[in-house]
Amino acid sequence: MSLVTVQLSMEALCPDCINYSGTQVASLMKDVPSIVDFSILPYGNAEPSSSGSGWDCQHGENECIGNMYLACAQEHFSSRVDDVPAWYPFYDCMEASEYNKDRYLAYNTSAAIECAAGIDWSVIEECAGPSPSLGSDDDGSVLMNTIMHNTPNHTYVPWVVVNGDTVPDDGSGYPSGDLTSLVCAAYAGKDVPDACSATR
Repeated sequence: MSLVTVQLSMEALCPDCINYSGTQVASLMKDVPSIVDFSILPYGNAEPSSSGSGWDCQHGENECIGNMYLACAQEHFSSRVDDVPAWYPFYDCMEASEYNKDRYLAYNTSAAIECAAGIDWSVIEECAGPSPSLGSDDDGSVLMNTIMHNTPNHTYVPWVVVNGDTVPDDGSGYPSGDLTSLVCAAYAGKDVPDACSATR
């Protein structure tokens, strides 16, 4: 079965990313996970730090920390459980968690630990290193550098690519259309999920 690739360029504390994750992505992973190869690039509009160490994130250091945790989870928990990537529930929980409420307070690591209930937090912690906004030298920082280089040119986030094609702008700097419908339309396999029947 050929899966439909969905790549989401996002930022951990971006309000539009949080909204898109909680609506479009959540519906996609609930209704048609068996036909989707879903991945995230948690970098967005970040830039290499002017200090020469780490990154400057659009919504501050807390976002850099969240980005790193998400990157580490995706990197180390890629197996699928009931058609859903093992890292996805962590991502979904992080996007909805209390740590998003005030990006200017000290990062609430306990929220991330709670979100990691289905995976091994110690693996994420080791990957992220003692300064999670920077990442560990032998894992997290290398990983985030790769994500930086793989993040496509974009004019806003979330930036969504389905089977290599960018989802068009709805006119307001947000991906247009229903993501599940777009994936169903792109799916060429024979075992069509029931949720796709309305789009075919």
